Amino acid sequence: MKTITLLTSGTRGDVVPYIALGLGLRAAGYQVRIAAPIGFKSLIKPLRGGVTAPLQFMPFEGNPSDLMVNRSEPLTLSRSILRSIRATLQFLDQASDIYAHMLRTAADACRGTDLLVYGLPTLWGAHIAEGLKIPGIRAVLQPVTPTREFASALLPFRFNFLGIGNRLSHWIVNQVTWLAWRSEINQARRTQFGLPRAHWLDPSLRPIPEQPLTLNGFSERIVPRPKDWNDKQVITGYWRSSNKQDFSSTQIQRFIERTPERTLAVGLGSPGAKDMLTFIHTLDAALKESDAQAVLTVPNEWHRRFTSSRILPVEHAPHDWLYPRVRAAVHHGGAGTTSASLHAGTPQIILPLGIDQFFWGERVYKIGVGTKPIPQRSLTVNKLANAIQQALADTSMRARAKNVSVALSLDDGVQAAVRVIREIL
Repeated sequence: MKTITLLTSGTRGDVVPYIALGLGLRAAGYQVRIAAPIGFKSLIKPLRGGVTAPLQFMPFEGNPSDLMVNRSEPLTLSRSILRSIRATLQFLDQASDIYAHMLRTAADACRGTDLLVYGLPTLWGAHIAEGLKIPGIRAVLQPVTPTREFASALLPFRFNFLGIGNRLSHWIVNQVTWLAWRSEINQARRTQFGLPRAHWLDPSLRPIPEQPLTLNGFSERIVPRPKDWNDKQVITGYWRSSNKQDFSSTQIQRFIERTPERTLAVGLGSPGAKDMLTFIHTLDAALKESDAQAVLTVPNEWHRRFTSSRILPVEHAPHDWLYPRVRAAVHHGGAGTTSASLHAGTPQIILPLGIDQFFWGERVYKIGVGTKPIPQRSLTVNKLANAIQQALADTSMRARAKNVSVALSLDDGVQAAVRVIREIL
């Protein structure tokens, strides 16, 4: 039986789609391992009754994304550009030691496999595959391959630079990201595998024959396939598990039933807001102005701060359970959260902060299933209240969101990815 290792890192939203992909590969007859930071152990649970888990967890140490929790300025564009640059440089400096340790332990976690699949937070997996002399496949949740049709999905803003300008934006972002960690990667290549220094150019920017095969875990219904992509760029559809989480909450259900037509789900992901207390006050005032209420997913440490009857703070509620029960979803625009909203058929209000969140906010707005995104750096009570009123009142937006949900239910991204991987093996 062939063994496949899925190498992932980042946040929960980065890991969960890989678990769905892993379960699909396991059902297809492969031995599947998830190599991820040790903090994600609870996501890969053994089956009840002592049965061996279908996915083997191979933990490694270190996750630079942990430095982003409750720190929203690194890798973003705030009102103060200089402050954002300083925060980013500080993050890179603090992350360098974590990165080096992560590469060492991740290399050990990946040994003994026949194929390595790696994502955006683990693009360095290509070097581990090279060192282990096994094939590697890039599998991402957002478009990272350069194209002339839109600017880099990783920019902290959206702008059409037209043709070659768009392609250049991908070149710059990919190359800057690669150069930021090239020293640590080269050290790992030398000490772990005895490999020479890596090419100075990011793999995605090399000539077509040298570019890696890439599985894009999103739908062409949301991101139309760029005409200048080659056949190594495969859009599979979203990677989602058919196994629903065993979850219920009488507290949340009763809260929603108070005014089901005017209830929102609100959450800003792992980094949270730059100033959570300010965001809470802004949300409360916007809800009052728009006569709405919200289930707010927020760490438990903030729950005692809430006095408004319009906000129900909860530490966790699965998107697949919560989103179909509310009228609109307010979130940061991460790939996983956006996918959950699209599949639930729920209108969206996206408040992007950084990474790919601006890209997904733009896509949701362009296909008509969400309001115009509001960057967190410019969020105000009035802007949020207006967006809430629009999302609750616009019946055509809600109808489009339902239609998109139905269309996406016809896709099977996991099986599409499994077919490609089967051909490789």
